[in-house]
Formats: sequence, structure tokens, C-alpha cells
Amino acid sequence: MSNQCFYCQYEIDNQKLHVVSFYNVNQECEEVLCPECYREWLEGIKE
Repeated sequence: MSNQCFYCQYEIDNQKLHVVSFYNVNQECEEVLCPECYREWLEGIKE
């Protein structure tokens, strides 16, 4: 089974995906990211 990265739409398998939570209009959402987008997301929240 594979998933698509929320940001880049890259197909990723279940062993390489990262699930992140964020708020959108006061509602918590969970999305999956590929390893590269996850790294970029982590760098973005550090700032």
C-alpha cells in the first residue's frame, strides 16, 4: 500500500512516510509527508 505526499504528491510506501498534525480552521488535520518534505517541514518549524 502506498500514499501520496501532502506537499509534493510523490508516491511513498508505508515504511518511509511521516505523519504530521497541523491546525486548519481550528480543526486538527493529519497528513503524510515523504522524507524530503518532512525534513523541510522540520526546518520550517525550527525558525
